[in-house]
Amino acid sequence: MNPALTLDPDTDDLALDGGRLALARPETTVATIVTTANRGEIKELPLIGGEALRQQGTPHQGLWLTRLRKQLTAVGLKVSRLEVADGQIEMEVE
Repeated sequence: MNPALTLDPDTDDLALDGGRLALARPETTVATIVTTANRGEIKELPLIGGEALRQQGTPHQGLWLTRLRKQLTAVGLKVSRLEVADGQIEMEVE
């Protein structure tokens, strides 16, 4: 698969590497967008949006992770691991 532009996980801006735009697997960028978007924010996919900022500190992380996994699968990503550890979302996408 061809590399694609990637996002800085802290700012959601395009990532830079040594003064140049950083490239990564497109799955990384798609997973970041789906995880951080709010539902309705992506016009073509109005039901997709992990709403990660709204979920911070909620006690029902398991339910949210199940919904997020389904959304990532719906956009064509295979997620082998998805969990929240120390306030950080950790995922492995195949």
